[in-house]
Amino acid sequence: MSSNTSLFTPAFCYGAAILAAFVTALSQIILKKQANITEAKKSGFFSKFLNPRVIISYGLLFSTLVINQVALIHVPVSVMPCITATSFVWVFVMGVLILKEKVSRRRALGVAIIILGVIISRL
Repeated sequence: MSSNTSLFTPAFCYGAAILAAFVTALSQIILKKQANITEAKKSGFFSKFLNPRVIISYGLLFSTLVINQVALIHVPVSVMPCITATSFVWVFVMGVLILKEKVSRRRALGVAIIILGVIISRL
């Protein structure tokens, strides 16, 4: 192992993958919040797509690509989809806490199925 990768331990890489899933969810929440604002205002094209929230959100999404590349130094490719699938759970939780979305049975069931799928895929 070269001195360049000594920082990128397996624990660091798994943490980076989990962080990327969380950041992905956060960027989706920011986009949703902005969509709700622009929809209420009946905004034009440029104000919908060229505003600080949208630009920050896409910047965060782009940063997750870089973070995932770092994570793949030690996280097996077969494990990454399981970690990234947790972003749906994070979106659900943040939607309830930040956007005050209602928890329906259908959405709760969907999250439960995702969690169950992640667990089953790792058995």
